[in-house]
Amino acid sequence: MTGLSLASLYDTMHTLERVLGGFPVMIIATDSAGRMVMTSKRARDALCLAEVDLLDRPVAAIVPGLSISIAQATGDDIPRIDIGPARRRALRRDGTAFPVDIKATALRLGDDVICLFALLDVTERLQTDHALRDSQSLHKAILEGLPAMVAAKTPDGVYEFINAYQASVFGIEPNDAVGHRAGDLLGAEAGGRLDDADERLADGTVQSNLGSERLIDADGQERTFMVTRSAMRDPKGQVKRILNVGIDITHATVAERRIERLSLMDDMTGLPNRSAAQQILGAQIRGAERDTRRIGLILIRILNLSDLAEDLGEIGRDAVVRRLAIRLGGLVSDATVLSRFDDTTFALIVPDPDDLENLQEEAARLVVRAGRPINAAGSVVTVQCRAGFALYPETAFDAEALFYAAEHALRSDTRSPVAAPSHANGDFASYLAARRGAVQSLRQDIEQHRLRIRLLPIRALDDQRLMGFQTCLFDSLDRPLLGLPGGDTGAAMGAAVTGLAADLCEHMLRAACHIAAEWRRLPCITVPLTTGALLNRSLVDLTEDALRRSGMPAHRLRLAVDEVALVDGPGSIADVLDALADLGAQLCLSNFGTGGYPLLDLGRLPFGHVMLRSTSIGPLDGSVAAAIGFARSLGRSVGAEAVRSPRELAFLRKCGCKEASGPAFGGPLDPDEARALPSRLNQTVLPEDSAAKPEAYLQDAFADDPMMHRS
Repeated sequence: MTGLSLASLYDTMHTLERVLGGFPVMIIATDSAGRMVMTSKRARDALCLAEVDLLDRPVAAIVPGLSISIAQATGDDIPRIDIGPARRRALRRDGTAFPVDIKATALRLGDDVICLFALLDVTERLQTDHALRDSQSLHKAILEGLPAMVAAKTPDGVYEFINAYQASVFGIEPNDAVGHRAGDLLGAEAGGRLDDADERLADGTVQSNLGSERLIDADGQERTFMVTRSAMRDPKGQVKRILNVGIDITHATVAERRIERLSLMDDMTGLPNRSAAQQILGAQIRGAERDTRRIGLILIRILNLSDLAEDLGEIGRDAVVRRLAIRLGGLVSDATVLSRFDDTTFALIVPDPDDLENLQEEAARLVVRAGRPINAAGSVVTVQCRAGFALYPETAFDAEALFYAAEHALRSDTRSPVAAPSHANGDFASYLAARRGAVQSLRQDIEQHRLRIRLLPIRALDDQRLMGFQTCLFDSLDRPLLGLPGGDTGAAMGAAVTGLAADLCEHMLRAACHIAAEWRRLPCITVPLTTGALLNRSLVDLTEDALRRSGMPAHRLRLAVDEVALVDGPGSIADVLDALADLGAQLCLSNFGTGGYPLLDLGRLPFGHVMLRSTSIGPLDGSVAAAIGFARSLGRSVGAEAVRSPRELAFLRKCGCKEASGPAFGGPLDPDEARALPSRLNQTVLPEDSAAKPEAYLQDAFADDPMMHRS
């Protein structure tokens, strides 16, 4: 190697080692014939060879098949070198091989040419690539085999990917969805709902979404999916992709609905039970009120059922009840609703009878026909029956009062086969008088602006800071009307409040918006809505007007809906809730878990918050914790109302409740008193009188109401 400076070569190698540092790169220098003249320490360590073992040996000894071809250059040009394939395998001293990527450079040093080889050990990279390919294959296999819909969309709502399961639901091939929107694949109506939900995520209106959705699959079957939507964001917070995962819960939904139907049916006869009858009567009365119709109620009681049980045994007695149910069903029109009211009584809801006399004639006809001999359990028996009846609106104005009137007629008149409701009867007369008085008193309070608003504090359970207030409405006699959990208004006042619900809720809503607008530091104010208010067609316009007139931002208003209202009310209530949510108001489901509404259906309603009521949920145990966990799994925050003690507060906080109200934090306050409350408590304060009786402030409120303690 004439003219070659070994000192310069050594300096070059040393400099390269320092520059490369911890990189797994081996440096080998050879002459133009491919004989090694110098190696780096990393190369010697990787090959497990000493430098003396490498010098003057051909480079092909450690990298089999590596040959050098140098194109001689003229002048000062750098010679070009060709080594063939860059990916090779290097050999260690023990003969084991490992993969390397090779880069070669020819340098002119004096009159000679030296070749520098950089060998990069790619063992770990290849292992990583192999693991990544395995992972991708496994990921694809999981997505393709997963019994759930999995899809990815761009922020514009265009599918980038759907798995085979979702493609089968849509009735297409997976690749057919790429580049299209759901509306293109399923039609504007069905697919448009999916696209709208994804757009709300893409524009940041919501951060994530969990709820049930119904789809018609490729076979024309309706299926229900629990769908989770989430947005993937870049480091700047921009949405890059929308991910959807939907689990088929069709069978669970069907099972839940079947359980719900069974809970409203009598096991023995297959007829609607008492609870169902009350719901049906309530719905029919609301319709009759709109259409100016009458609704009749007939209760037919079996008087000798206990005697039949002694003669025929329980099996024979049950057979008689079933045969009588069949007979009654054949005696009435299809429009009449027949139900089993209790063990001895059937209830019939008769649509649009002419008057009380006509309804009495129908009841008498049914009693006569029901009393004909029945062949049951191998015996012929005679059933002795009596009937009581009542008529809307002549007798009463709501379902509860109508049932009460018919039952009371049965109890009071034990001689006549058909007992008519008598306004002269003592208890019923006092009820009607108390109700009329309550309605008149409330109307005067509304017209003369004597209703009182009080505020029930709501505090966070982690640090007991003030989160807001729930509005409570009291009449001029300081009796609670609306908004106070656990407040019993009595039957007469309760019926009056129900009848005037729309007016009372409007008063409370406008007053709450006015208070919150003036109290700018108040985070949130809650207004309870009754079923009657939700059925008011102008509720959405009324709410919008109250917000506009007060100047309060809509997000500071929380509207609370009792779960019972979802069960008792018609399906149109869901549309009202959506419209209220579109105004920007928060929606809260109160009395969560006690109304009997299907839990899986709650995911599709726009409630962002749910409230448990400690006086209704029973013992604080695992079932309460499970209800809280279910609500949180739907992405809803959870609170509690009517909380009485520090022990309850501790349990609810441990289960994940975020806020609470009730006697543990004090009773309802006048607005001026509420303003004086500290924004944060040092410790939970439970007044001694409230600890003993949380309803202490309710004890004397209805002392003069004759129906307050009606059994």
